[in-house]
Amino acid sequence: MNRPVKFQQHADSTGQMLPQMRAGRSLEWRRSAFTIIELLVVIGIFSLILAVLLPALASARAEGTKLKCLANLRSIGQALAMYSGDDTRNMTSPVHPMAEIRWLYDGEYEYGGNAGVGVMRHVDFLPENRLLNRYLFSSGASADYNLYRCPTDRGVPKLEEPRWFNFEPFFIDPRYAHLSVYQAAGTSYRLNNHIDFTRRLPTYYQQHFFGPYLRSLTRVPDPTLTVILAETVAEVAKWNAGLHVDGWHRKANNFNALFLDGRAEIIHVTGHHEFRTGENGYWLRRGPGWTMDCYPAPPILDLPNRGG
Repeated sequence: MNRPVKFQQHADSTGQMLPQMRAGRSLEWRRSAFTIIELLVVIGIFSLILAVLLPALASARAEGTKLKCLANLRSIGQALAMYSGDDTRNMTSPVHPMAEIRWLYDGEYEYGGNAGVGVMRHVDFLPENRLLNRYLFSSGASADYNLYRCPTDRGVPKLEEPRWFNFEPFFIDPRYAHLSVYQAAGTSYRLNNHIDFTRRLPTYYQQHFFGPYLRSLTRVPDPTLTVILAETVAEVAKWNAGLHVDGWHRKANNFNALFLDGRAEIIHVTGHHEFRTGENGYWLRRGPGWTMDCYPAPPILDLPNRGG
């Protein structure tokens, strides 16, 4: 004969009687819950994993933006090659019609890109009047001028100490120091016109270009070593020997550059320069694997007076 199952009862917090089976389930649930110590251990493990992964993720992101910047330069390099092939003088880069009238048109930024601010907002520097845009974009409506923008363009640092040289306050006006170079000038990448801004050379050679600007491609001694474009922040390092300059890609004194043979890669710049005031009055600018000048080819006379 089967006997009925008897449930032992106990009182809960309200005084009501509960079967033991229900109380046992409640006890089992309480025992399976996380304790505070166990939660802290889990949080600590996750924090450790994040501490390990975040720098790697940041590094991967920086590498991605660096590669995007290099891709931009290669695309611009292809357009420069097309321009040079079409130009009757085989010039290495666009030359503004006003270039031989006013020094304002001496090639730094007006070769291509978007409109900037200040002087770079002038009608002559609007996108439709920047010659290289015609080779990169079929029409102004479909133009993506971000091709001229380095993704990590943080502008150009202003150097406060008198011993350092601020290379171009005219184009990167102090009023626009909070802007990126792309916002200020319409392009992050500065053309290598390599002229004596410091007036250290004899007066005659202060009006000469020592680099590829205003020069036929056939008059460049070694296109594989000659820089035609570089991130503008490289100029700060170029003109200030020994200065630690933070690059736009997380490495000091390392900058993306485009060579005349179409390559785009990193160059290391720490104010490499040398005066050669002999027969050609040259001012050399060279570093490991790159050159800004075209020595021993003669310098190119710039007709407008500086500031004219």
